[in-house]
Amino acid sequence: MSAHLAARERVLVRVPDWLGDLVMAEPALRGVHERVRELDGELTLAGIPHLLELFDGVFEGARRVDARDTRAWRGHDLALLLTNSFRSAWQAWTAGIPRRIGAARDARGWLLTHAVTPALERGRAPLGIGRVGRGARYLPRPFGASCIELAHWAGCTVRDPRPRLVVARDAQRAAEARLAAFGLSRDAAFVLANVGGRAGGAKSLSSTIWGHALAGLAQPVVLVAGPGEEAALDEVRALAPRAHACAAPLAGLRELAALSSLARVVATTDSGPRHVANAVGAALVVVFGPTDPRHTADHTQSTTALRVPLECGPCHRERCELTGDAHMRCMRAISPEALRAAIEARLVHAERVATA
Repeated sequence: MSAHLAARERVLVRVPDWLGDLVMAEPALRGVHERVRELDGELTLAGIPHLLELFDGVFEGARRVDARDTRAWRGHDLALLLTNSFRSAWQAWTAGIPRRIGAARDARGWLLTHAVTPALERGRAPLGIGRVGRGARYLPRPFGASCIELAHWAGCTVRDPRPRLVVARDAQRAAEARLAAFGLSRDAAFVLANVGGRAGGAKSLSSTIWGHALAGLAQPVVLVAGPGEEAALDEVRALAPRAHACAAPLAGLRELAALSSLARVVATTDSGPRHVANAVGAALVVVFGPTDPRHTADHTQSTTALRVPLECGPCHRERCELTGDAHMRCMRAISPEALRAAIEARLVHAERVATA
């Protein structure tokens, strides 16, 4: 049984639930969409509804469904699973989808008809980064590249592997209106800083570091944070009073994309907004803590990475389990001076690119 798409088939793609992974999967989705249209088929994107809003205006004709609605999975000829969970493979199997393509991990290989086995690594930490593994573990590699490989298994060609997001006109107008309220034009050379973070999350950079780093910048600064992270805006502004905080909720991820496209530089932790900004062509300064940069090591020509290598990381844990001075040391080791210098250097480079 061939994994390649045939004419007039119905294809379901289970897209990632994490914002950053969803953006990195965009080239694979683009390739699948193009191939399905060539074959006069039907495409369904199954995921989290509010994240799928990022693709408004693209993937014409594709149906979008809540991935939790198992009934919506039925009637498809092929399922392409860009998530690695056991549940997604189980849903495709119980929905009776005859061909199921995905990565053979998390004990779900037997549920797939076409399984790609990820590469493993053993022993010492490779390339001088990463904790020494206990036996075999999956080789860290760019997530987007893995998605493209799965798309190729379905016979879909990905001509442009770089993630790209289209900024909607209404989101662009909302972003320009927000800047105007701050006294900034759309052409202002401002820094957009994503200063939010999950409370207690291992990838959160303290408001103290953000505030001291941003206070010394000569350029205008606009602060954003995710839902439930608004307290960080007040904390950073207390230390950087000249910064403009987007206190009112953004008009969804689409306005975040628009603001990122207008900013001269976007500063953020290694989180979902980082990938949104990269996909609209922004210059970036990214702070890495517990995450391994090899998982997102492609398409970083306009990215400055800040990271302090430690013996305990990268651990990829949601919360730091260490105590005392070792607690979240990978994030606390990033000094405000180093962060400010990285932003200033990226600003100089971005200015040269803009005037070239």
